[in-house]
Amino acid sequence: MASLLPGARVVKAFNALYGQFIAPDPRHEAGRQVLFLAGDDAKNTVKVLTSEFGFAPVDLGTLREGGRLIQLGGPLSALHAFKQD
Repeated sequence: MASLLPGARVVKAFNALYGQFIAPDPRHEAGRQVLFLAGDDAKNTVKVLTSEFGFAPVDLGTLREGGRLIQLGGPLSALHAFKQD
């Protein structure tokens, strides 16, 4: 996808969660909703932004490597996890 938009910065996030876990407040009694993300140079911006939203971002590495973990059918796809603070 990034190759279709030269100069674009792509970060994969949110697609690994069901909508019902994104819509409400990501802060729960059990902790903050974990949000897996993968990408290259824009990850830090997305990590800060999603953390401000209340999520607990977890960096899985590059778009190629980490993206495979959270793609549909991947081992972390649709995993509903919390990070205790």
